[in-house]
Amino acid sequence: MTKSAPAKVSIEPSFLKRHGLFAGLSEDDLKDLPVLFRTEEYQRGERIITEGERGGSLYVIYRGGVDILKQVVSREGECQEKIAALHPGDTFGEMELIDQQPRSATVVAHPDTIVLALDNIDLHKLNLRNTRVYAVMLLNLSREISRRLRATDQYLAVSLFSIREQSRFRLFPKD
Repeated sequence: MTKSAPAKVSIEPSFLKRHGLFAGLSEDDLKDLPVLFRTEEYQRGERIITEGERGGSLYVIYRGGVDILKQVVSREGECQEKIAALHPGDTFGEMELIDQQPRSATVVAHPDTIVLALDNIDLHKLNLRNTRVYAVMLLNLSREISRRLRATDQYLAVSLFSIREQSRFRLFPKD
């Protein structure tokens, strides 16, 4: 990962308040959170996260957007497929904060992008300073992961049904 020099960004509590990660937190709770984040700037096409690598940060898109790419194997060989596009206010990298497993996808800036990064250690420091805010943020992370899992389940169910239907018609063509 190569990142540009840190961007000059003033993280306003109003930006955080609009983000699901901070839902349920008061203005007072939000005022101390910006110091936990570091800003990183990436140029279009630059990798922020690489699938399979270890990491320890959650990212909030401040400006720009990212493409989420997943390594897939097909008859043609291995390639990366775009599985999602995220925009300002969206998060990525949150699974690693929860399960501390290697990154599950590659994330590429598209277009030039500024992200706010929150490291595991800073989340731990928040827990020591304000357990209630920490707990609310973890609950919100869990909700986001659950929403994404439900969407993936729905997508897989529809895809599986479609594949079965296509196979059925190929195996038993109508006369």
